[in-house]
Amino acid sequence: MTEAEKELYATVLDSRVISRNLKALLQKYKDENRELIRISGSKSEKIENIFEAVEAGVIELSEVQALIKDSEEYGDQYIYLYTPIEGANLEQINDGESVANSLLPVGIRAQFPKIMQMPDQREWVDFRAPNRGKENSWLVKLYGKKTREVKEDEEFDRETGRRIVTYQRKEDRLVFIAEWDGKEELAVKISRTSFDSPTSLRSSKRGFEQLIAPAVNIPTKFTHFDLSNVINNVLEKWEDNKEIYNLLSAKFIDTLQGHATFSTYGEDELDLLSEQSRKEAINAYLKGDGRASNVVFKLLADGSGDKLSQDLTIILGRDEMNQVIIPSSISPQEYKYVRRKIAEFS
Repeated sequence: MTEAEKELYATVLDSRVISRNLKALLQKYKDENRELIRISGSKSEKIENIFEAVEAGVIELSEVQALIKDSEEYGDQYIYLYTPIEGANLEQINDGESVANSLLPVGIRAQFPKIMQMPDQREWVDFRAPNRGKENSWLVKLYGKKTREVKEDEEFDRETGRRIVTYQRKEDRLVFIAEWDGKEELAVKISRTSFDSPTSLRSSKRGFEQLIAPAVNIPTKFTHFDLSNVINNVLEKWEDNKEIYNLLSAKFIDTLQGHATFSTYGEDELDLLSEQSRKEAINAYLKGDGRASNVVFKLLADGSGDKLSQDLTIILGRDEMNQVIIPSSISPQEYKYVRRKIAEFS
């Protein structure tokens, strides 16, 4: 690796990859390389040790790239789920090469995967077909940039009557992913930033879906995967699954389109239904004609059968009924567990 590449990878690993995943990569080679591999130390020391192992030929650079890839593709993101319209012709969708040719500039795939911290403009950085060995599947990834101005200082000059406000421009990298599973699900994924709003999120999503439209025209081929049944089943089946998850909040809509939101109070209250009057009110909605439109729940590591390394908060239907929000960085295996649980309640 050149020094420039090393600096870039170090920056991305430090900002995007959680420490336990760096440790897991080092641990994989520890037994046979005890003099070289050190799994203790700070995050920056782990990253430096990974580079030492790459230079020594112990760890392949592709494994470091895989760490970055997994950190971008699983967790800490908004996920929008779509399912094919009945009778839709999916021949082109199932043809990864056709999708790539419709989207990507000629010759660019030879540069994939691209690794960068902050792109100057929207840029395609990866395409895989098949994706992770699934027949007819593919994944395309795009980097973008999100900016905002944050007030840094404010002064009032009494002599002139002028107020001087200083703003600093903040930037964050966006990762956009479209992922077709080869059968029945298209997922559009957008990374979370520290300054998201429903309006900016809708704009980002709309812009990305327009970019992939030459290959995947969502309005003509797909429909939203409605999570309503999942949301209501998570609430209704809590008694049978309270060792697996805790309920944190839920939003309901009644027959006259009135809204009601129930939430836990403070960090000491572990579950939404732990208070009797609140539980009765929620059951009244569920047993009447009301429907839950949004739920926040926490999957418990202790109830996951070692599938989760930590408790994991999941948000369903916050902005749209096909939306899943995973606020934490997770591993591919943890993502599979989350999706399996969602499928169980669908």
